[in-house]
Amino acid sequence: MDRQAVWQFMERFVDMAAGSATIFTLAVADRSGLLDVLGSSEAVTAAQAADAGSLDLRYVEEILAQLAASEVLEYDPDARTFLLPPEHAAVIADDSSPYAMTGWLDMLPTAGGFIDDIAEATRHGGGVPAERYGERMVRAVDRANAPSTRILLTRRWLPAMPDVVDRLERGVHVADVGCGAGTAVLTMADAFPASRFTGYDLDPRAVALATEKAAASRLTNVEFEVCSVDELPTDPPFDLITAFDVVHDLAAPAAALARIRHALAPDGTFLMMEPAVAAALEDNIEPRVALLYGVSLMFCLTQSLAAGGAGLGTAWGPERAEVLCREAGFLRFRRLPVENPFSAFYEVRR
Repeated sequence: MDRQAVWQFMERFVDMAAGSATIFTLAVADRSGLLDVLGSSEAVTAAQAADAGSLDLRYVEEILAQLAASEVLEYDPDARTFLLPPEHAAVIADDSSPYAMTGWLDMLPTAGGFIDDIAEATRHGGGVPAERYGERMVRAVDRANAPSTRILLTRRWLPAMPDVVDRLERGVHVADVGCGAGTAVLTMADAFPASRFTGYDLDPRAVALATEKAAASRLTNVEFEVCSVDELPTDPPFDLITAFDVVHDLAAPAAALARIRHALAPDGTFLMMEPAVAAALEDNIEPRVALLYGVSLMFCLTQSLAAGGAGLGTAWGPERAEVLCREAGFLRFRRLPVENPFSAFYEVRR
C-alpha cells in the first residue's frame, strides 16, 4: 500500500466532508435568515448579526466561525467582524442573481433525508417516488432553476432559434412539459403576450404553486394543468413544446418523446434542455459532473426507477439524447449554440 497516496486521499476526503458541512451550515444560515443579514450588510460582529436577524447569538457565532473557516466569509481578527463578499453573495444570498445557486441549499439537504430509502433501493431495487420528496423539493428545484430561467430563457436560449422567436411574437400555442412551479411558462408568457402557454405537470403541488404564481402575475395567456406526459393533448397540436430538465427524470422517456412528437404540429419545434455532460464517463471526471451524478442518485434516477422506469439519470449525454429522439420519429436534431456550464439545449423537429 502506498501510504503517501492514503494520506493524499485522506486530505481529499476531509475537503469533501468540509464541503458537505459547509452546505449544511449554509442551509441553516439560509433558513434562519442569517444569510439575508450577511448579504445586506457590511462587516458585522457576531452580536451585530444576531441582533439584526433576531437570532440566538451562540448559534450565530458557530455558523459564522464555520463559514469563515471555509472561506465563505472574510474574517477580521482585530475587529472580530465577518464580511460576505458581494461576489459570494451573488451565488449564495441573492435569489435574483444570474449566478444564484441558492436552490442547492434546499435541494441537497432535502434529498439527503432519503439516504436510507435509496440505500434500501440499492439493495433491492425500486426507488423513491417523486411525490415523496414533498413540496419543499418542488420549491427547491424551482428556486435552483428560476434565476437562470427568468434571465436567460427569452434573452439567450430561445433567441438561438430566431424563427421560433418570430412565431412566438406573432402568436402560437406552446406547451411546457414537466412545468414544475411554472417559472419557464410565466417567463415566456410575459415576453410573448400574443402566444398562449400551457404548463403540464404530474404533481398537483407543483401545478398549485404555478397557478398561484400565475394569478399573482395577472397574465391572461397562461394556464396550468395536472397531466402526465403520456396524456399530453394532441388535438389541436402545439407549435412549440418545451421540456426543461425533465426527460431524464421520466419513467418512460422513449414513449414520452414519441407522445411529444405526436402532439407537435408538423412545422413545430421541440426544445429540450438537459444536463451538459459528455457521453463517456472518462470525459466526466470533474466536480461539476460529480455534482450532477450525486443529484441523479439522490433524486432524478431514483424517481424513475421507483416507477419501474428506464433510469436514465442526469448524465445520459447528447448522443443518447439524439438516438432516443430519432427513435421517437423526429427527423432533425440539433444542439443549439448556447453556452451554459450546466445545461445543453436541443432543437428537435419533425
